Amino acid sequence: MGKSKAGKKSTLESSKENSFTNPSKKRRVECGIHCRKRTTWAVDNCNTEHIYQEMGVELLSDSSHESVSSLAENTPTVCGCSPGNTPLQVPQAPRVLLPCQRDNFSPSSDDCDSLLTPKRSIRRFLGPKYHNDIDGQDHFNRMYDEAILKVFQWLPKFVLASCARVCSRWNRLVMDESLWKRIDLSNKALGPGTLGNVINRGVRILRLAKAEIEYPLFTGPTQEIKASSMYRVQYLDLSMAAIDVDTLEQLFSVCTDLKKISLENAELSDNICSYIGENKDLETLNLCMCRGITANGLVPIMSNCRKLDSINLAWTSLDRNNVMYVTLCLPDSVHKLNISGCRDNITDEDVLQLCRACPYLNELDLSDSTSITCASVHHIADHLTELEHLALSRCYHIASTTFPVLDKISNLLALDLFGMFREDALQVVRRSMRHIEINKFPFSSIARPTTGIRRTSIWGIRVRDNKV
Repeated sequence: MGKSKAGKKSTLESSKENSFTNPSKKRRVECGIHCRKRTTWAVDNCNTEHIYQEMGVELLSDSSHESVSSLAENTPTVCGCSPGNTPLQVPQAPRVLLPCQRDNFSPSSDDCDSLLTPKRSIRRFLGPKYHNDIDGQDHFNRMYDEAILKVFQWLPKFVLASCARVCSRWNRLVMDESLWKRIDLSNKALGPGTLGNVINRGVRILRLAKAEIEYPLFTGPTQEIKASSMYRVQYLDLSMAAIDVDTLEQLFSVCTDLKKISLENAELSDNICSYIGENKDLETLNLCMCRGITANGLVPIMSNCRKLDSINLAWTSLDRNNVMYVTLCLPDSVHKLNISGCRDNITDEDVLQLCRACPYLNELDLSDSTSITCASVHHIADHLTELEHLALSRCYHIASTTFPVLDKISNLLALDLFGMFREDALQVVRRSMRHIEINKFPFSSIARPTTGIRRTSIWGIRVRDNKV
């Protein structure tokens, strides 16, 4: 027992002696005496510079410390135990931004004039007169009305609606009809009085395809002036629009300068047809799949609209008397006619009357006329010498050997025979009429406002001022 204690004591004394030569070992020994289960480490200050060099940093010099002292914040000091038991002062953190570069800084002394603030940099870039130009006056309103209108022409319609609420002058300028010549409201839901307010601004090209229009058409101030001549709509597209008969009557009662109309799949009445007949300069009329067309409605259209160039009456469920009236009374100015879907209500005699009434037809669609025969093909070949496109799809009583008669028409370019013959018989027709394209156009474009992928124009006329 004595020897073991003496051995331990001698070992402890020898470690203490060695600790005087090595300070780090001295610290480990002292800590080991008080807490043998915990070991701490310290850095030898002799190797501090070597460690800083490996880290790529160096201590701040006295000159650099003084240069940043004016910009430094008062940070608390951290006291530590150095080998000499002297407190260590942590260097103060320098600021990244100068005080004059703060957003909320306002120089109060003359010494700050030399600092490059954002305001002074803009002033230096724009010149010394920059501050004098900002005098609080509205220079935009000092412009002439014509100049302001030129600026407004570049703005979309919804932005113009916001500009109208700025002041009374802007409201007056926004209502100028030169800014509202063309409007596209397709696929929109228009509440009561909205459409009346729109056409009251002098719209000329109006697209309302697939729009939902509620009754009444006029409300408020527009109710009092709806009978005036301020409405100048000339191109109107109401294809597949959800609009009732009363609203449609109100619309056509004020639109008397129409040139092209599309009412595809609309419910009509005799009053609406009579209003349409008042447009004596009407050139294009699309009534495809319209319901409610009677003889009383056709009379004003055929009698007054003598400048019609293109008309579409496909699938309008015209009875026998109405078909006879149309084939007899169509104006000779018609160049494009679609009267398909008449089924048994059109005969060879009607086709002959049609060829005599409109000898200058360029396009003719008689598809789904199941009563016409080969005699109708001969009538077309004899009278329609300027025909370019003929559609006789699903006319089952016409033999395939009859179509070569159409070679007499030198201008004929396309012939549609969908659903009539098998492929072998169709190849025989193609070989006999090599200069004519067979079954190239499955759908008719006669009097329709939009065809193909053109969704921003009607009848080749733009309906949007700005590209979207």
